[in-house]
Amino acid sequence: MEHKRPEYEETPRMAEFRRRKEKEIKRRRRNKRMAKIVLVIVVIWALIAVAAAAFHVTNGFGIFEGKKPSSSSAEETKDAIEQNEQQTLAEQNLKQTIESESKKEVAESEETSLEGNTEDATKASEAEKTVKKHEDPREDVWNHYTNMFVASKVNTYLNVRNQPTTDGTIIGKLTKYSGGELVEDMGNGWWHISSGGIDGYIWSENCVTGEEAKEVALEHCMQMVEVTTEKLNVRSGPGLEYEVWTTLNANEKQVVEEKDGDWLKIAFNSTYGYINDDYVKTGFYLVEAIPWSSISDCSPTRQQILTFGEQYIGTPYVYGGTSLTGGIDCSSFVQQCYASAGFSLPRTSREQATRGTQITLSEAKPGDLLFYADATGTIDHVVMYLGDGKILHAALSLGQVTISKYNYSTEPVRVVNIIGD
Repeated sequence: MEHKRPEYEETPRMAEFRRRKEKEIKRRRRNKRMAKIVLVIVVIWALIAVAAAAFHVTNGFGIFEGKKPSSSSAEETKDAIEQNEQQTLAEQNLKQTIESESKKEVAESEETSLEGNTEDATKASEAEKTVKKHEDPREDVWNHYTNMFVASKVNTYLNVRNQPTTDGTIIGKLTKYSGGELVEDMGNGWWHISSGGIDGYIWSENCVTGEEAKEVALEHCMQMVEVTTEKLNVRSGPGLEYEVWTTLNANEKQVVEEKDGDWLKIAFNSTYGYINDDYVKTGFYLVEAIPWSSISDCSPTRQQILTFGEQYIGTPYVYGGTSLTGGIDCSSFVQQCYASAGFSLPRTSREQATRGTQITLSEAKPGDLLFYADATGTIDHVVMYLGDGKILHAALSLGQVTISKYNYSTEPVRVVNIIGD
C-alpha cells in the first residue's frame, strides 16, 4: 500500500514558530477578556452615576419629602424618568453591541492568526524543503553529466553494443540503475552513449533521461571517493600505524562506507580497508557500464558455467546470502555457477581454495577461480576468471554481481583450476 505523504512535516524551526503563534493568540485572548471586564465596570459606574442623578432630580421635586408636586414639577419628573429609562436602555444596547463586536473581533483575530499560522507554517515548510533539496549533497551526481541517462527499466542488465542494432557485438553491460552520458538519440529507438569508458549503443526503451533520470539518480547514486594521487595506500586500519594492505591507482573509485577521523572506510573484496582522505575527492556517482567480451576460446563446460553466471549480473551482494536473485555472496555465487555444470564445491572461499589444481595467473582460462586475501593474508574472496584480464564475481565493493579487472583491488593470492581441462 502506498503511504500517503503528509502536506508538510514539522521541523524544529516550524515547531518553535507554532509555539510563538499559540502564545501570541493566548495573549490576545487575555487582553480581550480584560478589555471586556473594564468595559463592564465602566458601564456599571455609568449606570450608578445615572441612578444617582435621577435620585437627585426626583428628590429635588419633593417626592421623598411627602410633598405634592406641582403639575409642572410632575411633568418634569415624568420627563426625567423617561429620559433616564431611555438612557439606560441605550447604554444596555451599547453594551450588547460592544460585547458583540468584541467577540467578533476576537474570533476574527483568532481566525486570522490561525490562518496566518498555517500559511506561515506552510511557507516555512516549503522554504525548508527548498533549502534541504538545494543542500542535498547527492545532487553532485548531476554534475558528472551534461545529458544523463539511467538504465532504470531493466531487470538485471542492459547490453551495450558496438552498433545500433541487435546484430552488433556486445561490448559492455549496464546493470539496473547504472547510467552515463547520452551522446545522441539515433531516432530509431537506439541511443549513442558513453559510460564507464565504453562508447556504444543501447536500446532506449530501457532507460530514462531528463528530469526523470535526475530523480532516479538521486535515489540510486553512491558516495564514492576518487583517487587524486598516482598511488594511494590501503591500510588494514584507520591510521599510519596499520600495515599497508594494497594500493589504489589514480582515478580509481571506491564506495565509502563511513568516515573515521581523517580516514575513510571503503569496501574491498569481501572485507574493508582504510585510506587517507587527503588524497581523494569525495562525490556521488552512478555505477557505470562494465566492459564485456564474448566467452570464447574455452571448452563448452567453461562456457556453460560463465554463461550461467552472466545472467545474474546485477544481483545484490549480501554477506552470507545464497539467493541468485535476492542477494548472494562471492563463494555462494561461485558454488552455484559450478553446480550448474555438475561440480560440487564447498560453501566458503577458504574451503574452495583447497580444491582443484593450483596454477599461475598466466595459465588461467575462462572459468578458473582466483582467490584474494585480506590484510592478514586470510583468503576472503573468490571470483571466476573471464579471460582478457576480467573477472565475474559478487562484489562487496559495488554491492552486486558484476565484472571487474582481475586486479581491481589486490592481486590474487591463489589461482585454481577446478574443471581439469
